[in-house]
Amino acid sequence: MKFFLYGDNLNPTQLKRRAPEHKFEMLATLPDHTIQFSRWSSQWRCGLANIVPSPGEKVWGAVFDVTDEDLKILDQFEEDVPPGAYRHVQVTVLTDAGEKILVTTYAATPVGKFKPKDHYLDWVVKGLKHWKLPEDCMAQWQTYRPRAD
Repeated sequence: MKFFLYGDNLNPTQLKRRAPEHKFEMLATLPDHTIQFSRWSSQWRCGLANIVPSPGEKVWGAVFDVTDEDLKILDQFEEDVPPGAYRHVQVTVLTDAGEKILVTTYAATPVGKFKPKDHYLDWVVKGLKHWKLPEDCMAQWQTYRPRAD
């Protein structure tokens, strides 16, 4: 199954644990969506990334081929969030070559607005760097850093 992953699932350590048989296909963007932190993570003690519609914006990620067994492990989210908090949705992503591809991804049922923490964002950025996502993607994730008021 072609699956679009974003956020902390791009971290190679986490990806290997949650989808050991994954195969990288390509970098891609999900148009007209943005990242929000609308689920709480008991593991990270902060907000977890989620995609939500947002005209004119885009979410960077990567398309992977995952097996049915990978999907079972991914869906468990290591018991970090309640079962069913994230669901599979069909989306059309754009490749670097401008192709549109129908894939599956995760979207959460929002339960509030939470802030991410630096340690969670550092984990995400490690994955972005590993897959060589562009600088504008890195810059976007840096804007989510908590600010001292």
